Amino acid sequence: MSERSDVPGGSRPQALAGLGDRIRRLRAARGLDRAALAAKLDLDAEYLGTVESGAATPSLDVLAQVAAALDVGLSELFTDTRPGPAAVVLRGDEVPTVESGGMSMQVLTPRAVIPGLYAARYRISPTSTAVRPVRHEGHDWLYVLSGRLHVEFEQDETTLRAGDSVSFSSRVPHRLSAMGAEPAEFLAVGATLLETRSGLSEP
Repeated sequence: MSERSDVPGGSRPQALAGLGDRIRRLRAARGLDRAALAAKLDLDAEYLGTVESGAATPSLDVLAQVAAALDVGLSELFTDTRPGPAAVVLRGDEVPTVESGGMSMQVLTPRAVIPGLYAARYRISPTSTAVRPVRHEGHDWLYVLSGRLHVEFEQDETTLRAGDSVSFSSRVPHRLSAMGAEPAEFLAVGATLLETRSGLSEP
């Protein structure tokens, strides 16, 4: 992947604080050097170094690929908060929003409260360039809140309207985009079966 959406350090959203350091620690914990992880992601190792140092922020689809390569949920890149036995409550005005390339995301599970599960709210503008075809381990369920969401698979595609939903194996390459003049807002819930987490997703 050569595309990136760098955000100058002074204007980086609070939600991204510590992102690079978490990527570095997760990489080291898996016995990967920077060059090895960069090769899995088709990224330049020097650029990955700037991400880990906090000097650059990749686009959200690249972060999704990073999470898949490190065998963690996307939400684990955004916080060190560990799940516990008690309920975790997120107030609406406390949920951080991450934006890049015409797409915004709110991680609704600070870190997988239930192992292997994540939930997020997305908003994609009609001109968004942030989402390119991705694939990773597990299964995804999308529920459209407003607008029209176009979902493209390798050999199929569908357009969803408010109230529609779709579920699919996320190992199938998929691309999301907004149809029409209005942004598409949707909820995404993903689950990775614990027995599938032992292997990394294909590059």
